[in-house]
Amino acid sequence: MMTVNNGTQPVAQWIRWIARIISSLAAAFWLLILIDILLCDLVVGCVSVTWDMALLLFLVVASIASVAIAWRWESIGGPVLIFWGFAFTAIAYITSRPHQAFSMLVTGVPFLIAGLLLLANWWSRRIVLNH
Repeated sequence: MMTVNNGTQPVAQWIRWIARIISSLAAAFWLLILIDILLCDLVVGCVSVTWDMALLLFLVVASIASVAIAWRWESIGGPVLIFWGFAFTAIAYITSRPHQAFSMLVTGVPFLIAGLLLLANWWSRRIVLNH
């Protein structure tokens, strides 16, 4: 018979929810940026599809999909969020001068933190269940 230490369950739930909140806020931040740009383009009257807009749309869809995956499957969503965290950080490093450090901190680091928290939570629950 397998016993589970119930003392770690509240901590695991807190870690899971902190990761979910961080990743959801980061994805909402990207969505807000996209909506802002689209609304400004509509007000000015020139909505044009450029490579920058296509990249931003792709990043928003990717971040929202990653967060949705992470909410359902932590073992898959954690590495996906970490990947997108590195990708967003790299894009921010390449495209934002002279404020690279701040841009990297705001865009990629929340996904990295959330992904690491989800993986740590999944790994700790896996170890507890196997012992």
